[in-house]
Amino acid sequence: MSIGALWIIDSDTEDQDIARAVWEESGFQNELTVLASPEQALDLLAASEKAPFIIISALNFPGMDGFELRRRLIESHSKKFKSVPFIFWTTHATEEQITQAYDMSVHGFFIKEGSFRELKETFQSIINYWLKSKVPAKV
Repeated sequence: MSIGALWIIDSDTEDQDIARAVWEESGFQNELTVLASPEQALDLLAASEKAPFIIISALNFPGMDGFELRRRLIESHSKKFKSVPFIFWTTHATEEQITQAYDMSVHGFFIKEGSFRELKETFQSIINYWLKSKVPAKV
């Protein structure tokens, strides 16, 4: 089933490559869009007619961080932005960061696993959950 692109936002090129490999092995039909910064994501969202299926974002970036990206999406008046599941995916997080993320109504917070198999299982679980979940129209 293909219902929109999965967006991965991560400035680490190695993690981008791992995400692509996991995605290819998982066999999902959705398009995968890999972006290197929150600014690229905001630009693409503004230019796109169709919202992504899910946004999975790293937390730390040079410049705008993942929290600021999430804040801007929440404050948008467009359902195109508000109804997209937003998930953090990071190598390390403090309890304070996790709490801050959930205060911003994120839909999940995951630590990047050490093995390819674990990463693949996590991605599959996330995608399968959101394929079954109902969300408002993204218009």
